[in-house]
Amino acid sequence: MEIEKLFREHLQKFTSYETEEHAETEGWIQLNINENAYPPIKEILEDINSALKDESLLKKYPDPFALELRKAILNQLLRDKDTLTNRNTVFIGNGSDEVLDTIFKVFVNPGDEVIIFYPSFSMYRVLANLYDAKINEIKLNDDFSIPDSAYNQKGKLMFINSPNDPNGKSFDNNTILKICSQFPGIVVIDEAYADFSETTCLSLLKDVKNLIVCRSFSKTFSMASLRIGYALADALIIKEMNRVKLPYNTNYIAQLAAISCIRHRNKVYEQNNKIIAERKRLSEKLNGYNGISVLPSDANFIFVKFDDKSTTLKFLWDLKDLKIMVRHFSKPGLYNYLRVTIGTKDENDQFIDAFNSIAEKYL
Repeated sequence: MEIEKLFREHLQKFTSYETEEHAETEGWIQLNINENAYPPIKEILEDINSALKDESLLKKYPDPFALELRKAILNQLLRDKDTLTNRNTVFIGNGSDEVLDTIFKVFVNPGDEVIIFYPSFSMYRVLANLYDAKINEIKLNDDFSIPDSAYNQKGKLMFINSPNDPNGKSFDNNTILKICSQFPGIVVIDEAYADFSETTCLSLLKDVKNLIVCRSFSKTFSMASLRIGYALADALIIKEMNRVKLPYNTNYIAQLAAISCIRHRNKVYEQNNKIIAERKRLSEKLNGYNGISVLPSDANFIFVKFDDKSTTLKFLWDLKDLKIMVRHFSKPGLYNYLRVTIGTKDENDQFIDAFNSIAEKYL
């Protein structure tokens, strides 16, 4: 039997998501993955440890709809965001990836048109290919703003990453509202990094029916390993998302940890203010070099532009020789950029020292 002949025919042209490079040994400074620079605060870790000791709970299935978490998101986490308040407008997923996957399950038939922007988070293209959608990719302007051509598009779904990865800038609400008013399908705003920004479109949800906003506990709350993401949208959309999701898609520990994150959110925000301050410091330092400019960022990373492409690669590999990983995109329009995750102050100091030594050779 040739097992390959039993696979879905469509998978022959499917390319899976490529995860970013991880250091295999200790001693590396990992500034290429956009993880939070800090571990979860001790109060959250204490709540997780307490839960792990409760044998009577660990043997049981978790709440399939994460009701307590949904209530905490609306009543506590987002209560100052002037957004939806009905618990039936919140969907909980196994990370933002499952949230996005569930949106495709609900809306996309083979051949349906999906609008994505370039450059942006590559998972949108991966999922569109997996569900055999027709992809309409729109190139962002040279300053990474949304072009006028985006306002007259037709399709089933449109994905907007705000702040956008890899450049880190948010899109303003007027732009998003204009798109929602003219696009005949569903507009999905991925706000994975929004807590490092002063911009969010959550308030638009009260009046815009074809808008879904996705958020995550991975970046802000240092919970990438436990995989908790959520979406807010009209109750009719959320009902259908809950109908098609896997029954017990998020585990008990992850739900409890997310609730703990919400309870202790102010301490987490204080910790994340260090990342925002370091983002400003790194940007100012690197902008001081000739031939280099740092794009404005609302995320926990910066996008560094080099005037010369060959110099970009020299910095990439020389940093790696010094055990510092940053991200380079070998894609059209991005060759001259390095994306640098904001680390702790100590990690950033080491990065700056290494950058200085390399700059002496090439700049």
